[in-house]
Amino acid sequence: MPNTPKKCYFCNDSVLLEKKDETYQLPDFFESPSWLDEYQMTHPLGTYNDIPMEVVEVNGPETLPDPYVWLPLRPALETLYPHAFNLLARAHQVLSWDKNHRFCGRCGIPTQLNGGGFEKHCPSCHLSFYPRISPSIIVLIRKGDQILLARNANFLPNVYALIAGFVEAGERLEDAVHREVYEEVGLQVKNIRYFDSQPWPFPDSLMIAFTADYAGGEIELRDGELEAAGWYNVDNFPGLPSSAISVSRKLIDSFVQSVSKH
Repeated sequence: MPNTPKKCYFCNDSVLLEKKDETYQLPDFFESPSWLDEYQMTHPLGTYNDIPMEVVEVNGPETLPDPYVWLPLRPALETLYPHAFNLLARAHQVLSWDKNHRFCGRCGIPTQLNGGGFEKHCPSCHLSFYPRISPSIIVLIRKGDQILLARNANFLPNVYALIAGFVEAGERLEDAVHREVYEEVGLQVKNIRYFDSQPWPFPDSLMIAFTADYAGGEIELRDGELEAAGWYNVDNFPGLPSSAISVSRKLIDSFVQSVSKH
């Protein structure tokens, strides 16, 4: 069925997966099975492995026949990384956009889908709404063979990570790096270099990753978000983010590889 969209199902921020042995995969559904509840919404997602895809949100049921399971989005992304990461991230953000823009934020009139794309349109004041993307920076700061790691009180015990934050209105990405680093730990950085980017659907971020060199200052926890920060080398790292899918971990792993070559 080359022209029939394959369906990706969500229910309460969980993804329908099929378990095969000890692995999971997206089910090969072109038509909905009878044991799924009625659709709440459906949207096209483009193609995946050259097959057209659409995301569908259903009510349930909570209990599924073997070998199908509902898996929350985060472990689903971990399980299906890297081949289905962008598809599921896109699907979740499209569903969030649909739920959050049922009514016009300017005049309160119910919105309408405009054509086949990701646009909701107000028929009264003609305002349009698109899936929200919130740019965020994350930066690995290097000082010789050490990097800055910081701990937020909301992290799991003993877990440290990199400095990150949202880009403010009217701000360049590089300016956001300087500001976030100074606001959180009171340091100056230089030689800011782009590393990678990653959609992060918790709830709607686009993470833009950088590396930078230490330029001056002493560590000072300034904005109340962090409870600890310090310089660490590969021999004394604290606990690190365990997720292989995060660009934060990719930055740290890249640093470790660069040090091991010397």
